[in-house]
Amino acid sequence: MNKILTLYNIEFKRIYKLYFTLLGLLLVGNIGIVAKGLYRQANSAALNVKAKVSMELLKSPLVKNELLFKGGIDDIYLFTTIILGIAVMFCLIYCIVIWYRDFVGKNKTAYTLFMLPNNKFAIYISKAMTIVVMIYGVIMAQILSWIIDANIIKILCNIDIYQVKHTILNSQSVHLIQPYLLDFIMVDVIGVILAVIVIFTAVMIQKSFKIKGMVLAIIYILASILIYWFIISYAHYSDKILVLHSIYYIALFTISTTLSYYLINKKIHL
Repeated sequence: MNKILTLYNIEFKRIYKLYFTLLGLLLVGNIGIVAKGLYRQANSAALNVKAKVSMELLKSPLVKNELLFKGGIDDIYLFTTIILGIAVMFCLIYCIVIWYRDFVGKNKTAYTLFMLPNNKFAIYISKAMTIVVMIYGVIMAQILSWIIDANIIKILCNIDIYQVKHTILNSQSVHLIQPYLLDFIMVDVIGVILAVIVIFTAVMIQKSFKIKGMVLAIIYILASILIYWFIISYAHYSDKILVLHSIYYIALFTISTTLSYYLINKKIHL
């Protein structure tokens, strides 16, 4: 375990500046989206009452109505969700970069690590931990950003936070961070781990079988997504949604980690 944590520490030190920049941009992006959304509503209210745009207008019934019942908060939630998606996508892309940088980079760090008297799979686990922690950090940063966003709206517009929460829960936008505990655990906790492991397994497949491996890796990722999509579609008409998800998660985790363990120890050579 100490070796895994040491390798994790090495990986995180290589990315922490870029990572904290990403978190900072996420927070600034959220505040910018809220500011733009509130200004738009205040400007609309000013045009309706033929007055100058001012902070006081944000507390007018016109702005409250626009925010709560005419999509103002929905728009803010949608755009903050989009920048969250971009941040998560960056982390998932880094799932690939974290390996290929070490395999084809100037120093070819992966080959150096493989020559050490350590279990090669410890390298796999440490890299997976790095990405998972990164995504969890992004999720927590977005939750914190939404709390800040809601308080800004509360202070400037005199709208209760529970009204904001109710509007978001009834939003038609995609919820990348699930609002209910069980869904959050299944999608944003376990789902994140599985997404990283599937991408890592695809990388192991490609590195093991070269050009043919690229095709096999893409097929593996697509198959994982399509099977999950089928289960979601079917589960809408079933009372066994949790059971189906759990079986798929366990099967996917077992297949991916077993295949990755075999490939990294038996197929990937120096």
